[in-house]
Amino acid sequence: MQITLKIEGKDKIFTNDFVPGRVFRNALLINKKMSKGAEISAELFDDLVEFCVTAFGKQFTIDEFWDGIDARNLDKEVMRVYNEVLSFGGLAIEGNEGNETGK
Repeated sequence: MQITLKIEGKDKIFTNDFVPGRVFRNALLINKKMSKGAEISAELFDDLVEFCVTAFGKQFTIDEFWDGIDARNLDKEVMRVYNEVLSFGGLAIEGNEGNETGK
């Protein structure tokens, strides 16, 4: 899994080849929140950004993520990471853009 963030004006690529089961569990908890009809909010994105930081083993901070991601790609990137983690456990949200099966 990889993500590119702009840090100190330069693109920096982060990769993670080990995602703990706890991260998968956290994805399920977020999924439960979203399935309850959670509206798009700063709080929901805070949860998703924190999830992404944790999924990458905290190689970057929450602030580095917020400041390093292009706002035009924010929703696609957090959902791509989220769906990628869910797919590790055999799950994925079908039909979402950014999801490998939904592209």
